[in-house]
Amino acid sequence: MGLIEIIESRLLEDLNPKVKIVLEAGRYLIEGGGKRLRPLITVLTCGMCGGDPEKAVPLGVGLEYIHAASLLHDDVVDGAQSRRGRKAANLIFGNGVAVLTGDYMYAKALQLFSTYGNLEMIRVVSEAVMEMAEAQVLELSKVGELITEEEYFRIIDGKTAVLFGACTAVGSMVAKREDYETFRRMGFHIGRAFQLIDDLLDYAGDPSKTGKPVGNDLREGKVTYPLISVLDKLDKDRVENLLRTPEPSRKEIDRLREEVIKLGGADKTRERAKEEIGKAMEVLESVEDSPYKEELERILEFVVLREL
Repeated sequence: MGLIEIIESRLLEDLNPKVKIVLEAGRYLIEGGGKRLRPLITVLTCGMCGGDPEKAVPLGVGLEYIHAASLLHDDVVDGAQSRRGRKAANLIFGNGVAVLTGDYMYAKALQLFSTYGNLEMIRVVSEAVMEMAEAQVLELSKVGELITEEEYFRIIDGKTAVLFGACTAVGSMVAKREDYETFRRMGFHIGRAFQLIDDLLDYAGDPSKTGKPVGNDLREGKVTYPLISVLDKLDKDRVENLLRTPEPSRKEIDRLREEVIKLGGADKTRERAKEEIGKAMEVLESVEDSPYKEELERILEFVVLREL
């Protein structure tokens, strides 16, 4: 059984709630798919650092539960209609069940870390979860506003990058590496690149591949890097009016989205993501060659090229 199959099996096996509807909601989200990058990166980092990858699997599963919980909560906050090409869990089970299932997943992650990890790992992961919550609140407070590049990176660093950083830190800690902060930085830059490309796909992605329509961020009044990178060439008043409109028309969204792409917003975003991957590669290059390192290098390439 390959690493992905082991992770998928453990994700369902370890969920194990006593209340049936929590199991149904949790399974619905997990079985909806996903790249499992966070647990995979955790396990591969452990192997690359000379540790036993199997010992990192339950911790990687815990980190995926944290990610899944954040998705459940985000979809409730955003009033999401779809997730990975299917109806969002909050539409199927209701907002209350979605939120509480997310709470259960956070608690399950803590249980896994208290069983298979140590206090330092719990500290690293707890800090990441706190930053995730703060970033989500910051993003929510900026809906309908033009934000700076600095504010954008504060949001995505907390939303995405810190959890990727926790994954690589934990993987190296399982392998008894004392320089886990170096690997945390590697994961942080991978996470930044991942979110940059995610935001690019909202402008230029193929909905049949991404599982969600383009233009969602603009519809929700959110400003991301593709727009920020070309904002000086756009009519800011028109952009602000669209962001503040509760239900902007599809025609208005597509017009702005196409303008951003034409002005080079998509290309600039991809280039910035490549810069972040380059910083992660600097850490990888300092590590001895191994099949685990090769697989991580393939993941880094995938992060920048996915669905484009």
